[in-house]
Amino acid sequence: MPSADEILRKMHTVQERRMAAAKPLVDVLAKRSALLSQLAELDEPYGRAYAAAEAGGWTTDELRSLGADEPVRRPRRRGRSASASARTDPATSSPASTIPSQDSASTTDTATSGSTSA
Repeated sequence: MPSADEILRKMHTVQERRMAAAKPLVDVLAKRSALLSQLAELDEPYGRAYAAAEAGGWTTDELRSLGADEPVRRPRRRGRSASASARTDPATSSPASTIPSQDSASTTDTATSGSTSA
């Protein structure tokens, strides 16, 4: 039977091998993360430059043939419209109108609960 020290030494050796095997992956992940961050920083200026080229007369097909992919368009942030504020205005909508009445439920509960009090 191996001693506790021998078992721990073997475990440590195995763990060191596993860490060494993962080191190249960790290095590439760090580089990949940095590059993705740099790419994200270019999204907005790329979109502006692409829009400027379109405004200058270039078509989407012409730009694509030059190797310029159409930028990813993000949804525009919409402000509150008058109809949206009217729907959510607490002064004009009452939560009581959407809550069902519990009067009939309480009389039903009393009748079905077996209460014999009169």
